[in-house]
Formats: sequence, structure tokens, C-alpha cells
Amino acid sequence: MTKTYSAEVYRQEGDNFRSVNLSIDADGSIRLQAQDMGKLVEEIWGDSDYEFWVHVPPAEIRKLAFALLRQKYAGREGAVDEFRSFCKREAIEHEWGSYA
Repeated sequence: MTKTYSAEVYRQEGDNFRSVNLSIDADGSIRLQAQDMGKLVEEIWGDSDYEFWVHVPPAEIRKLAFALLRQKYAGREGAVDEFRSFCKREAIEHEWGSYA
């Protein structure tokens, strides 16, 4: 993988600002990080902003993908069709197959 993917997944404007970003780096690691700014941050941390994150190394991505997919599709009768639609919608290469 040579491309880094990144997206802001949450944003709260106002006196207590928060931005949450998701990224996957070229090495395959994933990071979900947040940045807080505002009066409350200054009161608690004595600084203008506070950043925190969770980093998952490339060696754990398969386990992460399995856990997230299990959580999303467990107990869903239409799981296979929903997953296929998700892959199409997100332009994720996949193969669909069947037999009778």
C-alpha cells in the first residue's frame, strides 16, 4: 500500500471544539485520533489543545477487521448481501460467488 487514507469522522464546533479523524497509513497501520480545543481544555490541561489517539499496527489489522465485521454483521440475516453492497458502495474490490 502506498496511499494514505484519511477522513474526519466527527466535528463539533463551538466553545468546546472536537475533531475526530481516521487514517490508515502507507504501512497499513490505522489511527483514530481526536483533538480538543477551547476553554475547558485550557482549564484542565493548561494548553490550547489536547490530542489523543489509538494506533493499531499493521500486524493487528486482520484481527481488527474480523472483530469489526463480526460486530457489524452478527445476528443479521442479510449480512452477506449487506456486506456486498457495502463493498460496492465503498469501491472495495471483492468477489461474489454462489452455487446450488
